[in-house]
Amino acid sequence: GVASKQLDENAKKKKVAKDALKKLLERQQRDVQQTLDLIKSLDLEDEPTSSLSSPSSSPNNLHSNHTTFTNSSSLSIDQLLKTVPTIATSVASGADYGFLSRSEGCRFSAIDKAYLNDPRFDGYGPPGNIFQLGSQQFMRNLRAMFHEYREEEDNPSLTKRQRELQAKLEELTLNSEAIWERERSRGEIVAPWIIKIPYFVLCYFLDVVFEGKNAFSRFFLLETVARMPYFSYITMLHLYETLGFWRRSSDVKRIHFAEEWNEFHHLLIMESLGGDQPYWVRFLSQHSALAYYIGLCILWMLSPSLSYKFSEMLETHAVDTYGQFIDENEAKLKELPPSLAAIEYYTVGVSDPMFGEYQTASVSDPERGIRKSGTNLQSLYDVFVAIRNDEGD
Repeated sequence: GVASKQLDENAKKKKVAKDALKKLLERQQRDVQQTLDLIKSLDLEDEPTSSLSSPSSSPNNLHSNHTTFTNSSSLSIDQLLKTVPTIATSVASGADYGFLSRSEGCRFSAIDKAYLNDPRFDGYGPPGNIFQLGSQQFMRNLRAMFHEYREEEDNPSLTKRQRELQAKLEELTLNSEAIWERERSRGEIVAPWIIKIPYFVLCYFLDVVFEGKNAFSRFFLLETVARMPYFSYITMLHLYETLGFWRRSSDVKRIHFAEEWNEFHHLLIMESLGGDQPYWVRFLSQHSALAYYIGLCILWMLSPSLSYKFSEMLETHAVDTYGQFIDENEAKLKELPPSLAAIEYYTVGVSDPMFGEYQTASVSDPERGIRKSGTNLQSLYDVFVAIRNDEGD
């Protein structure tokens, strides 16, 4: 009887191990296929070029979906690339707007010299201690307060094209009242007043501070704050696990990290469009984010459901904000190229398994499929449509 129980137990262990290995293999196969698709898509960039340089090329030498290139020798390469939406065409559409990030902290040169020649830390290295980083950041901000940073229009390293792009960004507008019209059209917000009051205060505060100002500065604050819910959720789930309170939601931490990773890249896109240039915007964003994080942790301890609800309300407001921005500036956005930060995330980034995990709507509905905006990212309009859709997930 004992031997029979041991055999049954061993069989169960083998089955569990086999099932786990099958899941791992399926994920690895998907990753490999996505990488192969990415390489194949990038190879397409060379096909229209070769057809231009060799007028006598036969259409049979090209993929059947791209035979029109052989009869389009009068078009420029850029025009040809736009005829077929692929990752390669998205990459070709990207542009550097010339803004330097003011939010990335200390440069690589500030890393401890003991790690500079260590291949394990090539390109990043461990950060310094909090006193070293804090003093450096304090001096950076102090110089910023006294306008030591040169204004971008006086930056001699900017090209003519970058100056033109930055000037066009300044023409974009965002009407706060129209955002609230969108929100009111959704119907009354159903939530307790304990979270509705701070929600309305925060949103109206954004309207007052950023009305008539650079829209990307507003988006920079929104994306800085938007990362905090997932940070607080992971913190509290980890704390509950450590204290032995709750472990049934441990898998959710992975989804929350994927969501935070998505918001982080939205933040990088806003930086690439000049959203973090004014010192007061960075100051307000960073301190608002810290206050929001602490508040959400406290709210979680009182009611995790209310904490999630408050975050949902802000995400919905973000959807309305980006939706209004897109509709209000559609023609102008379609004339502007996507930034390099957007290209890097939405094209190369699709091969990362984490890319699809934040799209919870797609996970719950397999037929919907993972949204891959990078296959057709031709303008800044496409970038903000992708960001709005991300916020909707």
